[in-house]
Amino acid sequence: MAQCSENNPLPPCPVTPNCVRTSKIFDAGVEIIFAALSKIFEEEAHTFEVLNPKRVEIHAVYRIPLFGFKDDVDVILEEKGGKTLAFIRSASRLGAYDLGVNKRRVNRIFKMLESKIHS
Repeated sequence: MAQCSENNPLPPCPVTPNCVRTSKIFDAGVEIIFAALSKIFEEEAHTFEVLNPKRVEIHAVYRIPLFGFKDDVDVILEEKGGKTLAFIRSASRLGAYDLGVNKRRVNRIFKMLESKIHS
């Protein structure tokens, strides 16, 4: 897994610190990454749907257990040369601060992806 310098097609984050937008390159095809992400979202997200199967766009909603607030997670996958570029954006719907929840969520999703594609 490597940091990606490609242009991220997801919308930029607002100036408030309740959003994370980043990308990683995975040494696996898009089908493998999509299957692993689907399992992760089935296990963790409140809901998720594939918005565009041709481009592989996924939208998931996470619910914060204590307060019930909803956070949106958007992913776009692009395959290049047998590797997959995973663009991700995790943002809180309400408030200006998230106490680092979105950053931790993105890091956890990337770690889980690595674990699932190498198991």
